[in-house]
Amino acid sequence: MARDLRKLGFKDVKILKGGLGAWTNAGLPIETRSDISAVGQEMYKALLGGS
Repeated sequence: MARDLRKLGFKDVKILKGGLGAWTNAGLPIETRSDISAVGQEMYKALLGGS
């Protein structure tokens, strides 16, 4: 996924060892948003390989 984000132009991409599960299990903060922009939704779909 990091490679895909870099291809989309994101420059500050890091690989999270253990994934989001390791992050939350460590008690680190996460933010959620229900108002993702249309651009964000399209990028998310593209990363998942959908249309």
